[in-house]
Amino acid sequence: MLAAAAFFSLRGSSAPPPGVLLVTIDTLRRDAVTAGDMPYLHGLMERGTRFLHARTPIPLTLPAHVSLLTGLLPPRHGIRDNASPPLPPADKRPYTLLAEEFREAGYATAAFVAAAVLSPRYGLDSGFQRYDRPAEQQRGDPVFRYLNAKEQVTRFDTWWRARRTDKPFFAWVHLFDPHDPYLPYEGDARRAATGPQDSAEMRYRGEARRADAALEAICSRIDFANTIVVVCSDHGESLGEHGEVTHGYLCYGATLDVPLVLVGPDVPAGEIDARPCSLVDVAPTLRTLCDLPPRQGDGIDLLGLALPELEAYRAVVSESLYAYRLYGWAQQTAAYDGHVSLVDGGPRFELFELSRDPGEERPLEGARATQLDKALLGYRAASVGGAGGALVGVQTPYGSARMQRTAFLPPAENRKLRDVREALPDVAVLNEVRRLIAARRPGLLMQHLPNLELFAAEDASNPAPCLELARAYRMLGDLKQAAEAARMAYERGYDVPDVHKLLLVVLIQAKRMEDARAWFTKHGHRLTPEDRAQFAETLGN
Repeated sequence: MLAAAAFFSLRGSSAPPPGVLLVTIDTLRRDAVTAGDMPYLHGLMERGTRFLHARTPIPLTLPAHVSLLTGLLPPRHGIRDNASPPLPPADKRPYTLLAEEFREAGYATAAFVAAAVLSPRYGLDSGFQRYDRPAEQQRGDPVFRYLNAKEQVTRFDTWWRARRTDKPFFAWVHLFDPHDPYLPYEGDARRAATGPQDSAEMRYRGEARRADAALEAICSRIDFANTIVVVCSDHGESLGEHGEVTHGYLCYGATLDVPLVLVGPDVPAGEIDARPCSLVDVAPTLRTLCDLPPRQGDGIDLLGLALPELEAYRAVVSESLYAYRLYGWAQQTAAYDGHVSLVDGGPRFELFELSRDPGEERPLEGARATQLDKALLGYRAASVGGAGGALVGVQTPYGSARMQRTAFLPPAENRKLRDVREALPDVAVLNEVRRLIAARRPGLLMQHLPNLELFAAEDASNPAPCLELARAYRMLGDLKQAAEAARMAYERGYDVPDVHKLLLVVLIQAKRMEDARAWFTKHGHRLTPEDRAQFAETLGN
């Protein structure tokens, strides 16, 4: 625990400004940082200030990084998942990104992001003089493309050796390796798991070791005497807990708890801070440490609190609208005070005492947490609204055709929606069908059609299973069923380019040219310009 938490920067005004290295390790669970799996990061935590109860405001890569780099919660910056519209230009939004602030202060700024989900098209590159990233994900590409940890070290090292040493720097390195798909630790060979002992969790922890080795290589270039180093993750990984294989759908500690450590000048060494905190606290803390102007936001300066404020009660709130925006299922929120977590999953409302139940498996019966409940209600009340809104199709590395539903529902309305935990087996069906379509395995695909058809029938307002049914039927050569399924996806709300293009292709393949022309005349404006021109030529419109 910080001895007095009334810790203020003692750096004199004549001292050179410190450099800043921010390393985010994607999908890293807080409990994965052990001396055995991640010895270097574990050592950094002993060397600097470790924040024992840090959480992400949202368990998805893009919005979590936006919160980290702005100090704002998702309702304030508006990015709710990896398919959200991009950030507005700097002169069109009421807030700034850290890179913009550091560049204005005379820093050299550079970023090295490892996955297309942080592509410049989302706006996070604003303020960075250099923004290295992988090639854009191509539409329909079945292979998820990212830069591995070794490639990230090489890119950072190239910039580091060529940079101007007379300027302070703000550098952000994003490591993606703990993210699914998990690869064996021995080398970087892209091989399938072999042997019953090679479980997903073992491969995940091997990925964490690879990230740790990259972190050590990056930090070996740094002079800690005049560099502030921040290491954290954007979110965790469920690894099967609560029925969730990866992350994004639920709001439990497995995906919300993140490691967070600060090391460097004016940062207490060997300290453990046990207050609940959030990734939105990183931006105001760095502003203070680097003498940047303060900004309005949702976070606090973790090293600058006056002593009386140390004992003040604080709850940090997290959200996920991922399943709601994709499928219309219940919105997820959680409030956490370092001891107790209140999880509002719509139909499922649970309170957990984490000292006795760290895995959040045994909800407390009859217990109340008034302060946490108020925190959740206050958070949701900030943007209460209905379930309407236009639906748009966006292609990202994580999928396509997302629902544009952003406002929080009143609790009574949210309780009427489908329980996400109970619905996760249907997500598994969707994912397997998508995998088999991408791999062109019609024989195996037929075995999964009954489950997908049942999903579409029972979740009668959900367009997602209809779209996958259309794609599956087309691969299997049943063009009549494919057209009906695509039309049903449209009728359930997917008025999106993917659906219109698929239906037109199926109608043309089935020689139903008059139907295709009628559909194109009515809905062709929804297609991309390239697709619209191609269909106009094919149909003679």
